[in-house]
Amino acid sequence: MPNSCQPIRTAALPAGVSAPWAAAAFAACLAAFPLSVRAQALTLEQAIREALAKSEEVLVLKEKENRFEAVKQQAWASAYPRISAYANAGRGASPFDLSSLGFAPAPVYQKVAGGNNLLVQDIGGQLQVPEAPADPNAGGGPDVVNFAQNRFSYGIQADQSLFTFGRLGQAVRTADIQDRADRSSRRRSVQQLQLQVLDAYYGAVTSKARLGTLESALKRQQETVNFLESNFRMGAGQRSIVLLAVTSLKSLEPQRIRAEKDADAARMSLNRVLGRPLMAPLDLDTASHIPMEPIASLPDSQALESLISERADIKSMELQQKSLEGQAKYLRMQYLPSLGAQGKVGVLAFKLNQLGEVSDNREWQVGIGLNWPLFDGFGLSSQAKQIQSDARTLGLNARLARKMAQIDLEGVFLEYLAADTALAASEQAVAAAQEAQALLSQDFRAGKGQLTDLLSAEESLRNAEFGVLAARYQHVRSAAALRLAMGKGLINEEVP
Repeated sequence: MPNSCQPIRTAALPAGVSAPWAAAAFAACLAAFPLSVRAQALTLEQAIREALAKSEEVLVLKEKENRFEAVKQQAWASAYPRISAYANAGRGASPFDLSSLGFAPAPVYQKVAGGNNLLVQDIGGQLQVPEAPADPNAGGGPDVVNFAQNRFSYGIQADQSLFTFGRLGQAVRTADIQDRADRSSRRRSVQQLQLQVLDAYYGAVTSKARLGTLESALKRQQETVNFLESNFRMGAGQRSIVLLAVTSLKSLEPQRIRAEKDADAARMSLNRVLGRPLMAPLDLDTASHIPMEPIASLPDSQALESLISERADIKSMELQQKSLEGQAKYLRMQYLPSLGAQGKVGVLAFKLNQLGEVSDNREWQVGIGLNWPLFDGFGLSSQAKQIQSDARTLGLNARLARKMAQIDLEGVFLEYLAADTALAASEQAVAAAQEAQALLSQDFRAGKGQLTDLLSAEESLRNAEFGVLAARYQHVRSAAALRLAMGKGLINEEVP
């Protein structure tokens, strides 16, 4: 970041400008510079909005939305015509009734040797009756002949549903209910993601503060060790006391290393949920807070039931139950008839050189048809019963979720009340521990106290500072968890 505060050379000051004024201006510029850096620090609300725009969780929710758009499009598929092109080539035999073309049976036909079947011969590509003397024992000629030939065809065919007896409307209604259910589910996922960002954010803040607490403790312990070693070199004090202080100092170093590791892991975890590179630098602004109105008490039972009914996860389960019931109804409606139109136009040829003779070899067909499945071995009915059972199961789970939501809301509210008291107590504990450590440190340096008392006071101060860090996080988190239990998000954001 470029710094606009440049050193002021007093030798180059214009006439009438004094050196003290220039020094004051430079000091003001330096004082303003950290504020510009702090302005870029990431607040909790900014972190939540960034996560809702770039995190992998939100991208997954958007893909779910895209998938359901395709599901709704599929529900409308039966309302549109189905058009396809075809092309066939092959050879085969099929019977043909000569009398349908007006041919009368021949008076005499030759019998096949050794049998009674009459024969029509294909001579040079033409059907001919072989010459044979009249025989009174010979039968008459057949009306149907069967001969092999090549067949080539291509064209376009279309099918269009005309009347589905309500199946299309049922499919669309079911898709609409499922859309509302999925939207409620995504809304709840967004709310939970906001709480996840809060956890990651304060995890990074707390772990960094814990590292700072240990570094401050190390600095105080080092000062104590330096004081004891200096006195010991001047002939005052005991070597065992010096070694005890050095041992206590060294025991803090592994804790500092672990705290540094936890701070790095928390920073990477927050970057991950924000959709940033894991090793991206982070500057967190802990002075800004998301406004959350205080809650003195929970609403009455009737209002609480209404509040739980509006929770996105509860609504999603109830809508999914209705969607399953609609799917079961749609399957049962498959036993109703369906009316559709069919059409085909193309070319039918018996030789390859006839494929281009469209006008002479054109074939076409148009009409309407009725399809009515009368019996399928109860296949569709059994599928409908299975889905109906799933719907009833989901209804029971929704009823259970309502009860669990009420229990959870009661517990979260009590935790919310306890967090205020715990924070006040932890802040008092830190103040008391700081005062005790300061007094014992003064007494020890004056030769009045014991090192063990000072080390115990140092440990109590560290634990009190750790406790206040945890209490501050729990204070914010309990308020956020209460909002989620009441079906609210931490910020207002459009659902993907």
